[in-house]
Amino acid sequence: MSLHRYDIRALYGDYIRAGLGMIATLAPIALVRPDWPIATMLGSIGLLCFYFVAQTYIRHRTVVGIDDEGIFMRGLNTVSFRWTELSRFNLNYYSLRRDRLNGWMELTVKSGTREIKFDSRLEDFVAIVRRAHVAAKANQLTMNAITQANLLALRIY
Repeated sequence: MSLHRYDIRALYGDYIRAGLGMIATLAPIALVRPDWPIATMLGSIGLLCFYFVAQTYIRHRTVVGIDDEGIFMRGLNTVSFRWTELSRFNLNYYSLRRDRLNGWMELTVKSGTREIKFDSRLEDFVAIVRRAHVAAKANQLTMNAITQANLLALRIY
């Protein structure tokens, strides 16, 4: 059994962005006391930033475990299944720029209604993708062109 977590250094940026967003939106409400339309707008953005902090904290506490039998993810709730039950395998790439550089990958594995999803900031992400890919091939799953291209980018054949 190998256990994998998100390194805190990989999440610093998310914590900082969300924290600064909360300060920039909630501090004016507390200090200036703006009219209600502006306070509502700032409060809404502040709540969105708080949600992002909460999501980052959940990701920070998430543990993914794999072995020859299956995979589990323990975070807000626990999801697990055997590799023989794997019914969907998708590997997507996301980028915030048009040049498609400096992006991240996201692996989604599914068994029935149980779904495990995590991004490439997880420790040993490529090893987990490699193991899930072996299971997907063993289960004769059809992989879309995007997943195949992303596997090639990771040098997984």
